[in-house]
Order: sequence, then C-alpha cells, then structure tokens
Amino acid sequence: MSLKPFAFVLLFSIWGCKSEEEKTSSLSRSAVLTNDGASIHYARSADPKTLDPVAQLDQISGSFISNLYDTLVEYHYLKRPYKLIPSLLEEMPKVSEDGKTYSFKLKKGVYFQDDACFPDGKGKELKAIDVLYTIKRFADANLNVRSWFLLDEVIEGLDEYREKTKTQGSGKVDHLTEKVSGLEKVNDYEFKIKLKRVNPRFMYSFAASSLAIVPYEAVNHYKNEFARHPVGTGPFKLEKYKNKQTMTFVRNNKYFLKYPDSGEEGDKEKGLLADAGRKLPLLSSVKIHFIPESQPQMLKFKKGELAWVGLDRDNFIKMAIKDEKGQFKLKPEEAKKYSLYTEPGLSAFLYFFNMKNPLLSQNKKLRQAIVMAIDINHKIELLRNGRGNKLYTIVPESIAGSEKDIGKLWYDYDLEAAKKLLAEAGYNDKSGYPNLTLTMAGSTSVHKKDFEFIRNSLAKIGIILKPDYKTWTTHTQTLVKGEYDLASWAWGADYPDAENFFQLFYGGNIGDSNYSFFNHAEFNNLYEEIRFMADSPEKFERLKKMMTILKEEIPFVLDYTPLISGLIQKNIKNFKRNIMMYLPFKYINVEQIVHKSD
Repeated sequence: MSLKPFAFVLLFSIWGCKSEEEKTSSLSRSAVLTNDGASIHYARSADPKTLDPVAQLDQISGSFISNLYDTLVEYHYLKRPYKLIPSLLEEMPKVSEDGKTYSFKLKKGVYFQDDACFPDGKGKELKAIDVLYTIKRFADANLNVRSWFLLDEVIEGLDEYREKTKTQGSGKVDHLTEKVSGLEKVNDYEFKIKLKRVNPRFMYSFAASSLAIVPYEAVNHYKNEFARHPVGTGPFKLEKYKNKQTMTFVRNNKYFLKYPDSGEEGDKEKGLLADAGRKLPLLSSVKIHFIPESQPQMLKFKKGELAWVGLDRDNFIKMAIKDEKGQFKLKPEEAKKYSLYTEPGLSAFLYFFNMKNPLLSQNKKLRQAIVMAIDINHKIELLRNGRGNKLYTIVPESIAGSEKDIGKLWYDYDLEAAKKLLAEAGYNDKSGYPNLTLTMAGSTSVHKKDFEFIRNSLAKIGIILKPDYKTWTTHTQTLVKGEYDLASWAWGADYPDAENFFQLFYGGNIGDSNYSFFNHAEFNNLYEEIRFMADSPEKFERLKKMMTILKEEIPFVLDYTPLISGLIQKNIKNFKRNIMMYLPFKYINVEQIVHKSD
C-alpha cells in the first residue's frame, strides 16, 4: 500500500452539558462522558483520494474506508505478530484437502447502513451475493488500476473475467449476474472460492481495504458519485464531507463487532482489556480535520485540545530523548502530561529512478554513485531523531524475508567511491555534471527538509538537483506516466509478507505498482516462483537472488523503515498502535477524569 508521510492527530470534544463546577475548571477541555459516549476529532494532512474501496491503494484513503466498510477478515487489534481473525465471517474458512477450495460462512444479522439506495431507505442484510459482486467488481479492469495484484492469477476464472471487462469496456459486464468459475454461491450466507493453485497468502487479500464489501444497490444508485457516498456495514457512517476542510463520521448503531476479550502479555495491565466484550464502536462520532502541517497540530495538542498527535522531529528534540539503550522516552516533565507510543513500522521508504529515462537507465554507474552519495544513517539521525533503521533489503525488518533472513544486500554510504563512480560514468569538471529533478509527494516542511538533505548530498559529488513538489494525487499520476527523474515513494505492507514489497519491481506490475518501470527477466521469473510460496529456506534463497539483482541493477535509492511514534493525552483509552489498522476509531474510548478547580 502506498503511503503518504503521515502525522496523526485526535482532537476530543465534549458531548452533554457541563456542571457549573466543570465550567469553572481550569481544565474544561477535558472530555465529559455521557451514556452516548464521547466524540473525538482527528486531523490528517490530506483528504482521501476516494472512498470507493476498489479505486484506491493509498494508506490515507484505505484508513478512512476501513472505518466505513468491513472486510471478510481483519487483523487482531491487540495481538502481535499480526494475526487474521474473522470480521464479516462466522469463522475462518474451511480449506479442502488439496488446499484449493475455500468454504466461507458469513455472520447472520449484519446490515448495511440505512441509505436511499435501498427500498424504503432501510439497510439490507449482508448476503453472499454482495461478496461475490464485490470480488467481480474488484476484477474490473476499468475500475481497478491500483490493487489487482492482490488477486492476480489467484482465483479460477477471475483473470479471464478481468480480460472480458477490459475487452468489452466500462459498464458493459454485469458483475451481479456474470459467472466466474471459481466463485460459487451455496446459499445466502455461504459461498466457495476455488483457487488456481495452493496459496498460503490468499486470505491476506481479504483484509485489504480494496476488498471491503460493497452493496450493488449503492453502486447502481450513485453511479459516478459512489466514491463520495459510501454505504457499508462498518462501525461508522459518513455524515458530512467538505473537501480539504472536514469530514464527520457518526456511529453505526447496527454495528456487529465487539471489543476483543484477549490480547498479548501485558495488555490487561495496561488497561487495554477494560472494555472487553463491549459493543463497538465506543465513540459516538469522529470529526476529521485536514491540516497539512504538523506544527499547528502540536500547538493544539499542548493546549489540551488534541488527544493524539504524531511526534515530528523538532518536537521530539524538545519533548523526548533516546537513552543509552536506544529506547525512546519522554522527558520527565512531559511524561507527567502525556504518554508516548512507539511501534516498528511495516513500510519501506525509497526514491525511484525512472528506468524509462535514458539518462538514468543507460548509466548504471550514475545510479550507483547517487545511491552511495547519500548517508541514510545520518539522514535518520538528523531528520528523524534516530527513529528508524536504514534498509538493506526492500523488506522491513519486522517481516520475514528481510535482512535478518537473507543478509544485508544494499550499499553503504561512501562519498569517495561515489565521486569515482560518477567520473567513470563520464562526468567531470570538463564534461559537466548531470542536472536532475526529484519529484516529492507533497510540499510540507518535512518534504522540503528531505529534499534539501538529498540535494546537499548529491551536490558533494557535483550533481545539481531541483525540486518538483506535487500534491499526493498528482504525484501518483506523475509516477504512473513516468514523467520524472527521481521520485519519493513509500510502500506500507498490504499484508505482512516479503512478496508484497518485491512486487514493486515485477515487470508485470508496470503501470500498476511498479513505478520505476524496472523489467528484468530473471527477477520476473524468481518473483513468479516465490509469489505463492510460504516462508521457508527455499523462499528466502530466491529472495536473496532477487535482492542481489536489485543491488546490481539499482532501480531505486533505498532509504529507511520508520519507528512510528507519537503522543497521547492521558484520558484516551484502548490506544495501541496497530500498523495494519491505521485509524482504529472503533476501539478508542475516552476515560472520564475528574479535575479539581485551581
């Protein structure tokens, strides 16, 4: 899943009337609970690109969609490593002896929200036909240009169905009635899916927001406006949306899930199981504010108006420390007021080389010189306060198949070697040095500081680098078209498997998730071999070969994987950073804290 550099903020507001004592309290912004629960406000740097599940594969859109829709399975909120559990399903599917046929059973009594698309405006019960419709709609080549890799070559007959939608054109294939050999409705609550081959990662796809279940009535009713009229079974409903301003979610009172009754060791002691078994969501509403910069968010947080905020570089220096053991802690005076969260990221940050660009694609030593001229470890310390780790493979360390399993297979910083390589590439004081542009996925202070670091690094070997700051949407469009020299990018795990990261350089994904336009026959063959393999020494050996090819061919600058961190006000309950669930609004609660007046 593509990522936009993120800062998360929750602002809390008050529901219900205040007593006179509360009104005069010096801490009157504290949350007051009523029987209906609390309302919180959340801030993010950018709007979602779309609220249509199948049309997106970016972390911003997906995190909002996951609060409005449900998937067949989801990741357990509290347990680590990340574990799939049933969501819309009654239980995890039963698998045939040959491993190719999955039998599913839906929960009964799950309803789509009330909406004008349904008869009399009353939300209908979820049925198997809605799931099969969603899968076929997901396969539509006219609708899905981002996430097809999740089911590509997976389900019997579905690839042929996708080709049919491509051939016949937009809107010509009826996803409700058209048949797919690998999809079978058994009854209203049961269905079967037949795979082309055994696939140990198959169920991960059904936790992705791109495969959230949508009702055909809403798609047919809203047509081109469906992306702004979500109709799901999720914990919240969209009440209002003002572009680039605010978005409001309100509780879906028909929601069917409950807070988990188990977690991992230490969760009970941290109060994370106090709401075990309670009906979700625990909040009555969420109001989202779109605030591009982190500094105004932090100012509000310090005033007591915000409940959850990402910790940027400058405020980390003021408020936190990295101790001699490498642990991150708040300074004593800050620890009295706030709590610090940290969680290893499941994402890889990098810079693509445009392998369609002759200047770059035909000069490997130029690419290698650029890679070796950038001191990533210094960048992490300078711009991220040490909150991250330099990557030596494309796979984050927390996922099997990373450097822990296949070794360190990337370049270290070596400025003198970079200068020598640039000379061997044909650039010197007489011939001149290359002028390149770095396209950035935003124009915030974070983006600008990152650019300046890369610019200064390359200036030391003579390369002149210019910025091209894009909005998130135009940045993606620029990469799809290949209209760039170098471009910033980040990829977060759609599922915790190394294959999800190596697919970024598979030739078959050019124009989809392969934005470097890298196409290497041996790499492609190895990728096709590992695509359906379970983690094993045999798989890791192939990953090692693939990473060795990437190191030799250099289609990107490998950056780092972050340590996600931020601050929480003391009265926010049930907060546990879950990288596979970016906005866990349905689990969050607010604790009533009684303050004495000064």
